[in-house]
Amino acid sequence: MGRRPAAIGRPFAVDLLLRPIVSDEVDAFVLADAYGFGERLDDVERHETWITGELDRTVAAFEGDAIVGTGRNYSLEVTLPGGAILPAAGVSWISTRPTHRRRGVLRAVMTYLLEDAVAHGESAAMLTASEGSIYGRFGFGPATTVMGVRLESAAVAFRDPPAPGRLRLVELEEASKLAPELFDRVRRARAGAVSRPDIWWPGEWAPREPGHRFDVVYEVDGRLDGYVVYRVLGDWGEGFSDKHVEVRDLVAATPEAERALWRYLCEIDLVQEVRAFAVPVDTELAWQLHDARQVRTTSMRDFLWLRPLDVGALLSARTYAESGELVLEVRDEMRPDGAAAGRFLLEGGPDGATCARTDARADLTLGVADLGSISLGALSPVTLARAGRVEEHVEGAVSRARRMLATDRAPTCFTWF
Repeated sequence: MGRRPAAIGRPFAVDLLLRPIVSDEVDAFVLADAYGFGERLDDVERHETWITGELDRTVAAFEGDAIVGTGRNYSLEVTLPGGAILPAAGVSWISTRPTHRRRGVLRAVMTYLLEDAVAHGESAAMLTASEGSIYGRFGFGPATTVMGVRLESAAVAFRDPPAPGRLRLVELEEASKLAPELFDRVRRARAGAVSRPDIWWPGEWAPREPGHRFDVVYEVDGRLDGYVVYRVLGDWGEGFSDKHVEVRDLVAATPEAERALWRYLCEIDLVQEVRAFAVPVDTELAWQLHDARQVRTTSMRDFLWLRPLDVGALLSARTYAESGELVLEVRDEMRPDGAAAGRFLLEGGPDGATCARTDARADLTLGVADLGSISLGALSPVTLARAGRVEEHVEGAVSRARRMLATDRAPTCFTWF
């Protein structure tokens, strides 16, 4: 059984039926997603591994027998400032057939997925976006940022001697057993980190090009404290190597482990450059080098997007750097009757918080997407106020919000989904 989507704002231009897929429809679902991204997939089996879990949380938009739009939620968790682990819907597999764009398909799919998240009791939805212009209108705001960096191997010199642990090259079979435990330990201690369910590892972490992949682990007294997955790409030209390292996943439980892994990457023979595309913005890497300028920033982009669905539950689950009160008026145009819209009194501090509806005068007014952007502490409400996206009603409220929401470390998401 499926349901017809209710029109929001304007009628749909196609006659859609929305429902979860069943196992016999996985290939058609994967193909429809590939159409939306302009791909023809040769590795359908890899994608099937990542799609077949929780099929009841998928949604396909059918026009007759054809799937013209796709989407799904994963049951994930995100770590909040203070260490609380919040269940959240991981929105993924969003696509529309090129023949059906601008006809209401995406809006219908996103509405379905947000309702599904609310039905599952999740107080937030989140995603990693293929485009930055799509999801703001559905209430998502960029909540973490990452950098792309490049390091010229020959120019890099570390200030301190090598860390005392042991580095080991391992094959994928061993790495697949070691990495999930370490990642789970690290993500529980880092605000902004998103869980990786069992089906994520073979579906997303496993290599597309096995011949180029390498896995290295860092151990201290037999304890795994870090790992890195990288590829060596490039070729030889006129007797010289023109190869570079591309870092796919680097996770470390200690600063020593992280430094050891970066040093290893920069000292690989026959490699001219190290490139990484999702480095935490507060990385200490540059300050571990004699010349900090050798960490060259090539990009700065959003990574995790967050969409509050229940403001009271979301804001009361985290801790705050400074004790204080704020009354927030939150606008949610997509779900004006939902638990993210209205006026809320936040009372929080380092030991915990409460957040509940109130009739008190608002200190600040902001949209639900902007609340998503500041809720983990990555973006200052002062910045949004200067941009005209947060309205201050009580003098000093924006600065108070900045002090309360601040975090010692920048929230970081390691997981793409």
